[in-house]
Formats: sequence, structure tokens, C-alpha cells
Amino acid sequence: MIISITPELGIEVVKNFAGGLGVLEGDKFYAAARLGVPYTVITLYYLEGYVKYREENGELIPTAEGNTLDKLSFLDNSEVEIRGDKVVVSYYTYRLNSATAVFIKVEKPDWAVKATRRLYYEDTEAERFYKYVILAKAAVDYIERFVGWDNVKYLDLQEAYTVFTLLYKRHPKARLIIHTPAPWGHPTFNKRFFQEEFGYDMAMNPVVLTEVGLAMVSEGIVVSKKMKKVTCNTFPHHCHKIKPVTNAIEITRWEHPSITNVDSPEQLRKAREVVKREALKALGINVHDKVVISWARRITHYKRPHFVLQLIEDINKDVVFILGGRAHPNDKYGVEMMNQFKKAAENMDNVYYFPDLDIDTAKKIIWASDIWLFTPFSGWEASGTSFMKAGVNGVPSVASRDGAVIEVIRDGYNGWLFGEDRDRLLPLDSPDIDRGEYHEFRKKVEEVLNVYNSGKYWEVAYNTYATFRQYFSMDRLFKEYSYI
Repeated sequence: MIISITPELGIEVVKNFAGGLGVLEGDKFYAAARLGVPYTVITLYYLEGYVKYREENGELIPTAEGNTLDKLSFLDNSEVEIRGDKVVVSYYTYRLNSATAVFIKVEKPDWAVKATRRLYYEDTEAERFYKYVILAKAAVDYIERFVGWDNVKYLDLQEAYTVFTLLYKRHPKARLIIHTPAPWGHPTFNKRFFQEEFGYDMAMNPVVLTEVGLAMVSEGIVVSKKMKKVTCNTFPHHCHKIKPVTNAIEITRWEHPSITNVDSPEQLRKAREVVKREALKALGINVHDKVVISWARRITHYKRPHFVLQLIEDINKDVVFILGGRAHPNDKYGVEMMNQFKKAAENMDNVYYFPDLDIDTAKKIIWASDIWLFTPFSGWEASGTSFMKAGVNGVPSVASRDGAVIEVIRDGYNGWLFGEDRDRLLPLDSPDIDRGEYHEFRKKVEEVLNVYNSGKYWEVAYNTYATFRQYFSMDRLFKEYSYI
């Protein structure tokens, strides 16, 4: 049995994810079910989900998203001791062939319910600490009661927040998967929490969870080849046990059925024309015969949503822009970008914005697109998967040289590249770099529009379709993870 413990999980039956990590873990779940791999993924159940935004006085205001148990099956109740208190949890499951998703719902006491009510949303450091302690201890309890440690082939810990698991139970095949090179991927806590909960007088203060995790696991995994350089620069003393396994997607989840098995640029063109028309209609966009350029993902500074906002002003072509994504409520830059997206959509008849980017809407935006924009500040993106989802549908990207992009995209062959390939974390507030790379980005988009009008676009699109489906398949990832 493969056990994966994760802060979030994006599958269709619940609202339990914030962005790329949750969707990636959902893709692994569906791939395991398809491939017949015994697989259990364990996460918290968030009663209020993540966040959604409502309009008030012309502004987007964050509110609780809400969640549902309707399609989950109740398994059992249990009790774990945390903070000297008895925490009652319920285990709800969703099974698909050989794969099981386990959701830990906290029933009482009130402090524990409050700590786990929202994904990535806490009022205090203590609340954040105990949220993930609950996940860890309940996950260990579930494994002991319903799986058995002797049956665990790999214990994969997704992001450093799940490292608390190892303070309750060591496992010889525990692996820490690091999904971001950025500082927030290495959360810290005051050492007093470890003294109070575990009785450990830690040598470091604050305690860096990634450091603890890498010290305790048999192997660390990063999610692109480039990311290994960045991570080894941050944790050079652990570099000997870190290996890259580049992210992938579950293609059958993201491809449009009409795209499957096309075998020429002309077949792809015909199929995508139909798919695009249907997707635009489903999104409520009444547009025909225009190039559609899309930027849709979690909104935060390093992904540079300001690039597409500037592009909308600068490109005086007959094109349509589709924007999508939401920001964390405490991310002032991200929330401001959301409001700028909203204003652009209100003021321009060729701009459309979808703030609550659920999985179904993300698929429709991909299927409606001709050009996908992938614009992170190079060095900060761990992998990225939105460009993969577009690519397997034959939608090429204009992409910065970051994450997994550089492993597959060849400029002008199966996509287009701009900017510098950096393997270190330079400050995001680097206006000279941004100005230079935006200028190159804009020129590249104009080049692509010319390629589209010349007809050569479909050769690039087909090359994208063929190369992406081979390299970014979950089948490849499962082999590299030794799941199969």
C-alpha cells in the first residue's frame, strides 16, 4: 500500500483544495485507481473549504467556500490525544477501484474544530501548529487501525506541514516531497510548541519543518529537475538524499474526449475547433473565430499576473482574454490582482474573468484556449502543471523558463519561451528584470499571433500534443516514484 499524507486534495466530490498541490494529489488518486495501484491518500476535511469571493460595493470580498460530505462514506470515529485534550475525529472515505481518499473530520473539542475549519487559514501560530498535528496523529491512527504499518510500501509526506507524522511514527520508507522552493514551503514554529506537545527541547528556534523532515526521511523528492538545484542551495547538507521526480498529470482527467488519438496537425485543428466552440459556450462567452489567450491559476506575486494585465492593454489585436484564479485572503498583492482582473473584465468586452477556479471551470478554460500563458518569475516555480494540462489538449504555451517547462518545451517547436533561466531565488521585487522580461514576453506573444495567422501554429500545437502526452503522463511519474 502507498500512503500519501497531504494538506489538501482536489477531487470532484469535495471542495478541499486551494491550488496546484491539491489538484496534483487528486491526479495521483485517479491515476492509482486507473492503474490498479493500492493507494491511500489522507487529508483533513475542511468544513468551510478554502475561500470564495463575493462582490460587495464593486470589490471582491473573501468568504468561506463551504464543503460537502454527501459523496463520502462514513467509516468510523476515533479519539486522539493532542494538547492534553481528547480530540474526537471521524473518518470519511471515497473509494475508486484500488484508491482510497480518507478525510479526517474533527468533531470536538471546539478549539480543534476551529483550527481545522479552513484550508490554509488560521488566526494564530498555535492554530496553524495544531491543525497539522491533528492531521499527523489522526493519519497515524488511521494507518494503525485500517492498514497496518507492515503493509506500507512508501509513506509519502506532501509538503513540510505533514512532517509532524514522523514525530509520532518513524517509517523506513518515509519520503518528503517538497512542492515549492519558496520560503513559505519551509514553515517554521517556535520551539516551545514542540516542548509542550512532544516533550522535545529542539536545538533550533524557530524550528524549520523541512529541516526536521529531511533529517528523518529516507529520501527527499522535488518536483522538477531544476528545483533540485534550488533546494540543494537551501539544504546543501541534505542534497545527497534529494532526487527530482518531475510532476505529471492524469491525462484522462484533463483531456477533452474529442482530442484523444488525433494523429496529425489537421486532425487536431478540426477537433479543437469543435472543442473550443463548445467550451466557450459552456463558459458563457459568445465569441467566434477569435484567438483566445488564457491565464488561469492560483493568483500570487511570483506567478506574475500583472504580465497578462499589461498585455491586455498593449495588444491591440482582435483577441479574447480569459483570466481565472483566486488569491489567499491575506495576500494583499493577490487580492489586488483579483480586483484588477475583475475591472478589466467589466471595462473591456474581450476580457472574461472566473475568480472561483474549480476543476470543471479550469477544464473549460483550457479547452477554450488557443494560447496558454505561463509567466512565473524564474526560480520560484517548483514545477507548474497548468501548462501541462493545456499541452495535452494541443494548446501550446508562451512560458517563462521555469519549473518543468525547460524539460520539454523547445522554443518555436512545441511552445514558446521567454526570459532568463534562473536557478536561484532572486527578490520578486526586481523591476529591471520584470521590465526586460515583460518586453520579451510581449514580443513573443505577438510572434505567436503571427504564427497563428500564418497557419504554422497547428504544427506547433500538434508537436505540443505529442510530446506532452508522453512526458507529462502519470504513468511515467508512478514509475519514477516506484509505485509500479
